[in-house]
Amino acid sequence: MSFLRSFVINLEHDHTRRAHMQAQLEALGMQAEFVPAVNGRALCAADYALYDRQKALRIYGVEMMDTEIGCYLSHYRLYERMVREAIPVALIMEDDIEISPAFPGIINELIADPTPPWLTVRFESLRGRVREAKTTKFKGDCVKQLHNAGLYRLHTHVLGFGAYLIRREGAEHMLRYGQRIFMPIDQTMDRYWENGITPYIVRPLPVHQRQDFESRIGARPPSRHVGQPLRVQIARRAQRLSDGLHKRLHALRNRD
Repeated sequence: MSFLRSFVINLEHDHTRRAHMQAQLEALGMQAEFVPAVNGRALCAADYALYDRQKALRIYGVEMMDTEIGCYLSHYRLYERMVREAIPVALIMEDDIEISPAFPGIINELIADPTPPWLTVRFESLRGRVREAKTTKFKGDCVKQLHNAGLYRLHTHVLGFGAYLIRREGAEHMLRYGQRIFMPIDQTMDRYWENGITPYIVRPLPVHQRQDFESRIGARPPSRHVGQPLRVQIARRAQRLSDGLHKRLHALRNRD
């Protein structure tokens, strides 16, 4: 995988997580560049200017936390770099993951064969129904059999951004669609019916988030869930109806 550009997003002062990732990568024979994460607790005016509060309330349902904006920018700036440096495909990882020994082989197989024409492949999911799928909707279609896993095209969102492959075309999609920040970066990518990025995932999942690492996003203040004006509630309900309709239309257009 020497030709594959790999990145680990890591807060510069978080030496524990950096050491954790370095040890794993060395054990698996993988190399990656550690890139400084955007500290959500030290955002500047230019960062806040990218946040669309009204769109967040309508689509996400609540205001975003500063840490969510920081996480978003950490990934988004890597997409900008991919385009700027003409990087054809990249592996992007967060620093709180546990990696399976099968992971390097899975990456090699996916890179070696350009089919199917995925833009991104996710290696982790926070949705239990996706991790342990029992229905076609959540299991998806196995479009490629790998040596130690299968590549599945999903009919639902993934949730989770611990590790994923992304082609430059996928980065370009995200740069166009996500110029304004209105929800967390993984959920922005999950809006496949709007952004043109079909969800793909590998099972068994070769990456899991460590439960003993404290979340860098943090808990949402309870006050952000309550007291929304009626017009915001109405806009939110209308958006959910619209999303449901467009998901169904997308599924009809993309039936095999």
